[in-house]
Amino acid sequence: MRPLVDLVLVAALLALAVRLSRTEPRRWRVGVLLLGALWAATSLVHVLLLPWLGAAVLGLLFVGNGVRMVLPQARGLLNVVALVIGVAMLAATVLGVGLLGAPPTTLTPAAVVVLLLPGYPGLAFVSFALYCLTYRRHRPRPDPAAVVALGSGLVGGTVPRLLAHRLDAAADAWREERDRGHDVLLVPSGGQGDDEPMAEGVAMTAYLVAHGIPPASLATEDRATTTEENLLLSREILRARGLDVEHHLRVVTSNFHVGRAALLARRLGIDADVTGGPTAWYFLPSAFLREFLAALTLHPRTNLAGLAAWVAWTAYLAYAVLPG
Repeated sequence: MRPLVDLVLVAALLALAVRLSRTEPRRWRVGVLLLGALWAATSLVHVLLLPWLGAAVLGLLFVGNGVRMVLPQARGLLNVVALVIGVAMLAATVLGVGLLGAPPTTLTPAAVVVLLLPGYPGLAFVSFALYCLTYRRHRPRPDPAAVVALGSGLVGGTVPRLLAHRLDAAADAWREERDRGHDVLLVPSGGQGDDEPMAEGVAMTAYLVAHGIPPASLATEDRATTTEENLLLSREILRARGLDVEHHLRVVTSNFHVGRAALLARRLGIDADVTGGPTAWYFLPSAFLREFLAALTLHPRTNLAGLAAWVAWTAYLAYAVLPG
């Protein structure tokens, strides 16, 4: 009977996730529903399998990011903290699984607690990854009001490969609209950092002109220092140009940044389809980890409520396995 109930739950959660992704794909809730379906499916093997796997993957990402501190240019407190967190998460999961595999003793409740300590961030990470993967399958609508390219920082005053990939993808999006007969504006967006000789938007505009985009089709935004400012200040430029800011936009960034940028656009009330340019494989793990941590701050109350529920469930399981 239990497997049948789990299968029905999996089907119901998948149906809800598909429906939500079609009506508003820019919701982390899509990933939460998919997480529920995946958890119900893996619980047929063991109810703690998915929390353990999520915690292990997240722990490995923290360790991978932390070991970068062996490089002279990457040494710093944040990388040390990342390494400590990663090692602690991996140690907790390994210790918890080891204790659970032993004969029932008074240590069994402790095993449950130790195993589940990193479980909530692990599950949150899995749900965010599922949301991002689902959103990336969302096809952008044609005829946007404009194409907005998000900046990512200059290196030595020049456009680095990461930003070049974004700009190439934005240029391709602009050309797609031109080929459809739509004359859209392309907005390179980025302000000037303390270590940059010029605003990112200025360097991005020069790069796009050098790669065949007509200057008349470009409108430079040169004040933004965050993704939120990229979106808001670009919308101001479009409004000043007399364009319909209620019409949907095409926002182009890096592939690892797509999910959080879409969440931010929805939060700001901006109707936008977000797409991404390619990223070097060795940069993706640490970049996506930072995106996940930043995305957690967008929903503080929800995450606190989820953490409280997780602690309560952990306490219940620990009590349930007490000997006698």
